[in-house]
Amino acid sequence: MEEFERAVDVGMFSLLRPTVNFANKMTAGPGQTWGPRFITDCQLIYVVSGVATLTLGLEIISLHAGECVFYGANSPHKLVASETEPFTFMSIHFDWNTDSPNPSHPLHGIKNCFDTDLNTPNSIYKLNVDDQGEMIFPQHFLMPNMENLFAQIVREYRFEEPGYPLILRGLFIQLLTFIVRHELSGSYLIGEKRKIAPALEAVRKQPDINWSLTELADLCGYHPTYFSSIFKETIGYSPKQYLILERIRKAKQLLLEARKVEEVAIALGYTSIHYFCRNFKTITGLTPTEYKLQSLEL
Repeated sequence: MEEFERAVDVGMFSLLRPTVNFANKMTAGPGQTWGPRFITDCQLIYVVSGVATLTLGLEIISLHAGECVFYGANSPHKLVASETEPFTFMSIHFDWNTDSPNPSHPLHGIKNCFDTDLNTPNSIYKLNVDDQGEMIFPQHFLMPNMENLFAQIVREYRFEEPGYPLILRGLFIQLLTFIVRHELSGSYLIGEKRKIAPALEAVRKQPDINWSLTELADLCGYHPTYFSSIFKETIGYSPKQYLILERIRKAKQLLLEARKVEEVAIALGYTSIHYFCRNFKTITGLTPTEYKLQSLEL
């Protein structure tokens, strides 16, 4: 309950206008320590090489190459570099949603605290990701292919070339999007969402199958009533609604490939063209034919 009370609702992901306040790459000295402290913006750390230990709220996290860690405002933390394995990392301070893309240096917002404050649960951050529903932004995750994107952000911040605040915002949106996609793919699902991961994956991979509630529940090993309850609570949609959303998402892709409406409906498991068109218009506001024509005009 205490963790829930410290949850921060960031809002709709597609509407965010994040600002990078600071970005840097450095190699720490043996045993170099940051904290215990808290910050007033948010921070992402990417480990290039070496080892460090992060105490974040009630958790102690060992950080290695290719791993990322995130913490938000007013979450007490302490980062300690290894004495024997040189710790090289990239760090980004940011705000989730601001009007101006211009960086606001975070130094004034860094406050020291006491070791006893590390017993305070850290804040969690929730996003609403369009048709995917609500998700918790991951705290500790592995993304070894993100080094180049972090490095681009560090470079833009350091050199301050004309227009760099907008470039920083664009690159950081790209970084956040990759993290969100990575989380939604199921590799590092947490909490209740991990329980329904097999069903989510099945629907995404095979939206053409007319999955029943019992079949999806069996994939996760739960009674249909319990499965339906946690599915709706976690995703924000019933399993049937989610299947329809995935079908229409796939339908839009197929329609843009110049596929015929009837052909798309059949490919996605619809036995009624009328029912497919009704679903499509309910979700998109357009009929499949209107969607195709509008795309061609643009």
